[in-house]
Amino acid sequence: MIRETTEHPTTATLERLSTLQDLGAAELQGVAEQLVIHTAAKGDRLIERGSTDTSTLYLLEGKLKLTAVDGEVQFMSHTDASARTPIARLRPSRYEVAAATSVRFLRIAAELLEHAHGAMETQTSLAGYEVTEEEDFGKLQLENELTVRLYEDLNADRLLLPSLPDVAVRVGQAISDENADARTVARAVEADPAIAAKLLKAANSARFGGRGAVRTVEEAVVRLGLRTTHQLVITFALRELFRTRSGRLQEHMRAVWDHSCRVAALSHVLARKIGKLDPDFALLAGLVHDIGAVAALAYASEQPPEQLAAANLEEAIHDLRGQVGSMLLKRWQLPPELAEVAESAEDWHRDGGSVADYVDLVIVAQLHSHVGGPAVHPTPLPAIDSVPAYGRLGLGALSPEASVQILDEAADEIRETEELLGR
Repeated sequence: MIRETTEHPTTATLERLSTLQDLGAAELQGVAEQLVIHTAAKGDRLIERGSTDTSTLYLLEGKLKLTAVDGEVQFMSHTDASARTPIARLRPSRYEVAAATSVRFLRIAAELLEHAHGAMETQTSLAGYEVTEEEDFGKLQLENELTVRLYEDLNADRLLLPSLPDVAVRVGQAISDENADARTVARAVEADPAIAAKLLKAANSARFGGRGAVRTVEEAVVRLGLRTTHQLVITFALRELFRTRSGRLQEHMRAVWDHSCRVAALSHVLARKIGKLDPDFALLAGLVHDIGAVAALAYASEQPPEQLAAANLEEAIHDLRGQVGSMLLKRWQLPPELAEVAESAEDWHRDGGSVADYVDLVIVAQLHSHVGGPAVHPTPLPAIDSVPAYGRLGLGALSPEASVQILDEAADEIRETEELLGR
């Protein structure tokens, strides 16, 4: 049964919704005070097919089942980016919308929207709605095919997400041993000659270089230390995960790897300049911030070619990457800070408190990575100095131009780091 609660939505919830995101703080507060959250049990119908009710519905929690006129069924979860847009906007409705689980949702009357926006036009032509809704539903279809497959496999304990490369697991196990020493860890690294070579190169780089060159992996481990060795091994080993046998998706995967390398290098340099965070952990954080896209692309490779040709593939991958990446890094039992980076690295206006963290660092590194480059990001990007992360990192005294200059001066270091990663 659908029930009306006494709970009001927060302004933070409302400002994420597409029809309210342009409102100011005062207007949002006024709307919040007039709205209450509704609940529905599994099986309850929120919208009947053919409904002409002009209210706008938003899913806040749970999962919905949408059944089209032709019988096609799709699912929508509150974790999907499409939950920021209204549920089945076309009137008369072309979909029956029912609760697939218990759900919480908002019902916003057209009159309230009109009042909030003043002279805002809330009724558009049927043709205009048809185009908009079809585009949204097309994106919803692809996104949810990927999402449903991911979560079905997760729930059935057959999740086909990538595994952490063996060498990284072996080194992690060696380091976790209370009797761990450089020789033991070196043996684990040497099982993968390519990683061993990269570790030697890193140990002899200007960043770690001592008085003389190191010639053995054991010497490299001594110079780097166990913790940094582990972080670098994971970093180098991840390259293999950014590959696909699907010719259709090779370009996408290569773009993700190039972007991740760039962000990792920038994160490392910024961490060194700022002095508040570990540069080598920052390197790893930058490299894994988009790891969810790797898993989503692996699932996308199993989709029919005609769906992969859809223009909304990039947006669907982008919307899935945060949650899937966080889940993957937790599964690998990596530090929780990395899972938080994967989940929140594009939450540009994230409120992370007063102390800078690795999410802040990666947010700023990402924005720097797009400076002067092509506009390839699927969503508009904020100005670097407008995001809270910029101030928390202590960059507030600098102009964006000045912080770009810092990175220009570190161009050789950035290039060296990218080469070390194998970009």
